[in-house]
Amino acid sequence: MKLRKLLASLATASLVSTLGPLSASAATPLVVSPSHMYGWTFAQEDTATGSGSLVNGPGQPPLGSGSAELRVDSTGREVLASTAYNGTKLRDITTLRYSTYRQSGDAALAPSLSFDVDTDATVASSAYEGRLTYEPYFTHTVSTGTWQTWDTMEDTGTGNWWFSRSPGSDKCPQSNPCTWAELTTDFPNAAILPTGALYIKAGQWTGGFVGNIDNFTLGMSGTDTTYDFEGTDPPPPSVSKDDCKKDGWKSSLQKIFRNQGDCVSSSEASKPAPKPGEGMLLNNPTF
Repeated sequence: MKLRKLLASLATASLVSTLGPLSASAATPLVVSPSHMYGWTFAQEDTATGSGSLVNGPGQPPLGSGSAELRVDSTGREVLASTAYNGTKLRDITTLRYSTYRQSGDAALAPSLSFDVDTDATVASSAYEGRLTYEPYFTHTVSTGTWQTWDTMEDTGTGNWWFSRSPGSDKCPQSNPCTWAELTTDFPNAAILPTGALYIKAGQWTGGFVGNIDNFTLGMSGTDTTYDFEGTDPPPPSVSKDDCKKDGWKSSLQKIFRNQGDCVSSSEASKPAPKPGEGMLLNNPTF
C-alpha cells in the first residue's frame, strides 16, 4: 500500500476510533500478528518500492519468536506505520524504545523511528512541518546479525533526533541532532501531527537494506504499551460466550480480540460452560 492511500484510509473516524493507544504491562505485550495488526500497517512511501511483512525470527527476537521485516532496494522506502498516537504531546511520552535486527545493509544503518510533527500544537496552522526522526547511528554502533534495543529518550551523547523542516530543523537539523530533553525543551508544545502517523522506516539507502523490528514500546504518563510482532497468529484462547460479555473480551490474557463479536466467534460454543475455577483466567479490563 502506498503511504498517501494509507493515511487517507486510516483517517476515517470509524477506524481511528478503534486504534487508540492500548494499555499493556511489560508482562503482557500486545501480540501483533497477521490477523490482529492493532492498527499497524506496512506501506511504501510515494512511488518508492519496498516490502514489509510479519515473519518468524530472525534469531531470537526480544519478545516471542517473530518480528516485523522491512526490505528495500537502493531506491526503496518501506514503513511500518500507526496512527494510534496521533495528537500525542511529546512531553506526555515517558517511554519510547524499540528493538532492531539488521540482516543486510550499510554498517551504519538500522530502521529509524519518526512521526509527522506539529512543533506547536497550541497554534492553529495548516502548514506541514515535516517529520521528527530518530536514528541510532548518531551515538551507537549498529551491528549485523544481532538484536539491539534503542532507548530513544536517553540524554547521553550528542543526540539522535532531527527535524526535516523548519522551524524544527532550525534547532535540530540532521547535521546537528538533539537529545529528547533538548527538543522537548525547545518545543514544549510539540505533538505528533493529528493527521499524520508514526513510522518505523527503512530506506532510501544505497545498496538496499533488510531488517527487522520487535519490542516497540511507547508509554504515556508512566503507562507503557508494548507491541510484540509475530509471524503467525497465536492460538485462540479457550473461552466461553459468557467470558466475552461485559467487556470480558477486552481483558483476555492474550489480548487478541477486536471486539465482543470476534471473541464470541472464537468461543468454544459446542462445549459446556466451564465449571467454576476452570477455563481461561481473566484480568480486570485494561483497555
